[in-house]
Amino acid sequence: MKILVLHGSSQSRNSLDLAETAGRLGHEVLTGSIMDVSSEISNLGSRFWLGREEITDTDVCFIRSFGPGTCEQLTRRISLIEHLELSGVRVVNPCYSFRRARDKYSTQYTLVRAGLPIAATYTTESMERAYKRSREMGVSVYKPILSSMGKGSMKFDDPDLAYNAWKALSRIGMPLIVQEYLENPGRDIRVFVVGCEAVASAYKYGVPGQWKTNVAQGASMVDEPVPNELLELGVRATEALGLDYAGVDIMESSRGPVILEANGSPGWQALKAATGVEVAERIIKYVTEGSSRDG
Repeated sequence: MKILVLHGSSQSRNSLDLAETAGRLGHEVLTGSIMDVSSEISNLGSRFWLGREEITDTDVCFIRSFGPGTCEQLTRRISLIEHLELSGVRVVNPCYSFRRARDKYSTQYTLVRAGLPIAATYTTESMERAYKRSREMGVSVYKPILSSMGKGSMKFDDPDLAYNAWKALSRIGMPLIVQEYLENPGRDIRVFVVGCEAVASAYKYGVPGQWKTNVAQGASMVDEPVPNELLELGVRATEALGLDYAGVDIMESSRGPVILEANGSPGWQALKAATGVEVAERIIKYVTEGSSRDG
């Protein structure tokens, strides 16, 4: 198959792993930035290029990021990926599902609609209403609507400190996401799902004294048995969002398991190191050996 791996402004180790694994498995592979893809629409059909190389006959496109840019640039890139899909290219993860998982607001209501447990999440563009809600919560968490690896997330024990943040964020046009804080037992679980199967899982132990358990924030990934009900929760979250593969983070809270995140462009290097599972190979084989979310 002809496989295209698109990254954002730079290529991550995970994008490189996908490309190298696809090549090792005998596929023709091309990699590049989504910002370098051009397209043409006419009554004769659609054509696509990566730089100067035509990629119209691509079979599978792995999209790892929409990249940085203005609202207009991101709109074009999202339309571009949808255009690829409509032209017969299998996009992984599917464009709308990828966008929905990237957006923390839409992720939350999609998971709730599927009957899955989440932390209560309030969204607004009013700093006064955000302040009122954070006072009601007591301890609250702010999460950027678009972020990963825990970057930009802030925990507030004092609603007045939160108010200062809401005011600063409002001034630069950021929507406000106020989430209830759930006590973390010092760890959470990463379940990596491919298709309808949890192919790898591990516990993430946070740095003592810190509330985040992201590996990018210093947490450690440890290969320990994860209960089947939590593995199933990861699979259900992936299915609810319509993703071909996902990294699902689950917290064991005092009221039971809660899904913290379902990432449509997850990293897996730490998980691979901890468990020995060749995640990229599982993804490539799932996509190229005739599997689909419908079958």
